[in-house]
Amino acid sequence: MIMKFSVFSLFISLVLFCTALLSAQVQRVKIEDFITEHQGFEENEAGEITPINIKEINKKIRFFVEERYPEIVEYTRNIIWDSYKTFLSPSDIYHYHTFIAQVKVNDLDRLKYVEVIYNPFIKKVKGDFEWIPEDEEFYLIDEKEEKKDNAADLNELGISNQEEKPGLQNFVSEHQGFLDVMERKNLKDSEIVPINVKEINKAIRAFVKSTFGNVEYTRNIIWDSYTSFISPFDKFHHHNFIAQVKVKDVKRLKYLEVFYNPKSEKVTSDFVWIESDEEFFRQKKTEE
Repeated sequence: MIMKFSVFSLFISLVLFCTALLSAQVQRVKIEDFITEHQGFEENEAGEITPINIKEINKKIRFFVEERYPEIVEYTRNIIWDSYKTFLSPSDIYHYHTFIAQVKVNDLDRLKYVEVIYNPFIKKVKGDFEWIPEDEEFYLIDEKEEKKDNAADLNELGISNQEEKPGLQNFVSEHQGFLDVMERKNLKDSEIVPINVKEINKAIRAFVKSTFGNVEYTRNIIWDSYTSFISPFDKFHHHNFIAQVKVKDVKRLKYLEVFYNPKSEKVTSDFVWIESDEEFFRQKKTEE
């Protein structure tokens, strides 16, 4: 009887452990965490910003650098907060801080800089930069660089580096808007939309009509994602939408990406129509 009870207890313990493990794996950051993080920033009259728990984060970064580059880095001299970013979509949600660690590399007199990422949700540091001995520098791995190269130019789109920048409360309000819509309409995470999506959709339809002369009409507009960005030098946020449009003399419906800037309330896009491909593609600047 005692043996049976012990085996049964062990079985129940394993089931509970596996259930807890699976539950931990499906847990993810919430929009409320973004609001808390934005509200935790300290901003002085000069506009300089400092995130919360900076001392604890710096300790984690020093430990990570020592573990990540044990044969390369002698010590970490300074750690500089660089930026904070949030990303929200029906399929993914995350936020992270970027820091720059000033380090002393073996056999080099000049201090070097390596970028690391801090995830406030799991409270862990990671980094994708690798030391290239022949260049005596830290570089981002090729795959990550390629993704950056293919990204939209937010400056050209009138989103980043603008004279009128959103304040911290604007970011809080935008995130809170998602929660308000979810509560009012009883939506799931996969069904979220911005609080003023109807007004934005009207602006997008007007933009597409006035910008793309070959488009007969816009059939559907799909909210894709929302991003916010804060650094000591810049603050901005934007929504990405996908417009499903009917192009003249083309039977199949086509798609193009547009951006909405909540600060300026303007819609922009860097997509152009490529006649030979019968598709919209992002226009990239060619190096002269």
